[in-house]
Amino acid sequence: MRDRSRPEGGFDVVLVGIAARGLAASARRAGLSAFVLDLFADEDTRALAARSVRLRRRDGLALDPDDLLAALSHHAEPHTPLVLGTGFEDAPDLVARLAARFRLAGSGAETLAALKEPFSFAKRLAALGIPHPGVFAGPPPEGVAALEKRIGGSGGNHVRPSARPRGPGWYLQERLEGRSVSALFLGNGTEARLLAFSEQWCAPAEDAPFRYGGCAGPFALEHRLVAEIHAALSRLTASVDLKGLASADLIIGPGAWHLIEINPRPGASLDIFDAPPLPPLLRLHLDACIGKLPDLPLLVPGAKVATRAAGLFYAPAAMEIRDALPAWAADRPAPGTRIAAGEPVCTVHATGRDLADARALLARRMDLLSRALSMASRAVAE
Repeated sequence: MRDRSRPEGGFDVVLVGIAARGLAASARRAGLSAFVLDLFADEDTRALAARSVRLRRRDGLALDPDDLLAALSHHAEPHTPLVLGTGFEDAPDLVARLAARFRLAGSGAETLAALKEPFSFAKRLAALGIPHPGVFAGPPPEGVAALEKRIGGSGGNHVRPSARPRGPGWYLQERLEGRSVSALFLGNGTEARLLAFSEQWCAPAEDAPFRYGGCAGPFALEHRLVAEIHAALSRLTASVDLKGLASADLIIGPGAWHLIEINPRPGASLDIFDAPPLPPLLRLHLDACIGKLPDLPLLVPGAKVATRAAGLFYAPAAMEIRDALPAWAADRPAPGTRIAAGEPVCTVHATGRDLADARALLARRMDLLSRALSMASRAVAE
């Protein structure tokens, strides 16, 4: 799939991530010609992109920095906007290297480091008056439940209940009870613009009880909470020079909220919000990176607003994809692709009248897919 000859040019945007299909879909919707680099080069990603390159995997589902830099050097022009998706949360040094050679459209390495180092992040939130959970380098105070997390981790696979972090690179965060919510927003380095709220859930595995499961939205919060969250995100945006699309993970309790973490890049909620009545989110991202924020109302449920859900389907056992997946599945591996147990197979989409309706349809489709792929699992096992 690679031609190492020379840079080709002719692209409006370069998109990079562990899985960049959502970004590629947003680029197509915005009328942009996209060069896409990710670890999968799934069938729909290739169809959406002007060109797609499959990157080498390192340590499971991590990007290989040398392979990425080599691919960009051979296929991308330095002046073309470069948008980063998932896979860079623990790699501010790599982001700095990319920014030095290409036109990075998004938050830079200093912003990433400020948001992903848990202890300095907690101090910053405290100084800004933003409610947040406690973080601990050792055992938490007596009576405080805690979760162990890897610094710079994403996707929830690294999160487990614990009373003591395992060592360097890990920390404990106070475990709070409430609804898991994600706020999609834009930053221009000075202020934030809230776009929508979604709920999130886990797809627990034996060794990963908080593995990311999916999201659904939009839904409405009371006006007071919306105003508080918007003001807090604007203060934080200005404090760390955050630019472009981002998401804030929140825990919402009765009349209260806490900020858990910030993901300073386009994320999974592209799958549910990159559709009318919102304009193409990648276009909003690029505009925000040059200082322009849209005059858009917060997306809330209504007569002309569909409720969408998107969930990750994980392989229950080793399998080989034999047939094309249904039309409501995205990130579609080509027939013949072998997938290890526990790895993501695809994203499943559903639309409904409200959150309960969309999630119920999503669950039925997950079940249909599980039964359809069980034959493939057994065939590989035999």
